[in-house]
Amino acid sequence: MWHDLSQPFGPAMDHSTALAPPEFRTERTVAEDGARVTHFDAPTHAGTHVDAPAHVLDGGATLDDLPLDAFAGEAVVLDVPCESARELGPDDLRAGGEVRGGDVVLVHTGWGEKQGTEAYYEYPWLSASAAEWLVERGVKLLGTDTLSPDEPRSLRSDGGESYPVHRRLLEAGVPIAENLRLSAVAGRRVEVVGFPLRIEGGDGAPTRFVART
Repeated sequence: MWHDLSQPFGPAMDHSTALAPPEFRTERTVAEDGARVTHFDAPTHAGTHVDAPAHVLDGGATLDDLPLDAFAGEAVVLDVPCESARELGPDDLRAGGEVRGGDVVLVHTGWGEKQGTEAYYEYPWLSASAAEWLVERGVKLLGTDTLSPDEPRSLRSDGGESYPVHRRLLEAGVPIAENLRLSAVAGRRVEVVGFPLRIEGGDGAPTRFVART
């Protein structure tokens, strides 16, 4: 059975408040032009998407530098339910399930249920030690059901421009997926596929993630 882990790609998709909101408009219609065409203008990091190393590393690998194998494989969906926005450390991840070398690791906090609301913007995040723990275990990709694996911008003391978890994972060659919907597969091992758009020189791109149980 296949499960769609992605947000719908549209004007309501979630995105960082530091970015311009997505815009969609009908450019042509069947009635007037014989075919319907929609024009969209959206950041590469809105909705369900993947971050490449170039997102935070000067000279880092872009999406078209990464092999397709980086975005597919066996995954563990760590079940780490959270009632409030808080930091998640290695012990939280260990309690959520078994991580094996080469796994795609998806972290289910339950925050995906808040997508589309103001509450979604203050979310649980990973500690620097949790990022290091994942790198040490040789994970292939990290995905979250939040806006970011880093601390919410509104809670940071540095003005919001530090991304320690992004930097540690991406410098280790571990792509990051954000704004996933994971409730249907929480706590399970699944097969995951999530190929981003092949944007030339892309720092990130919209992605449709699916899981097979």
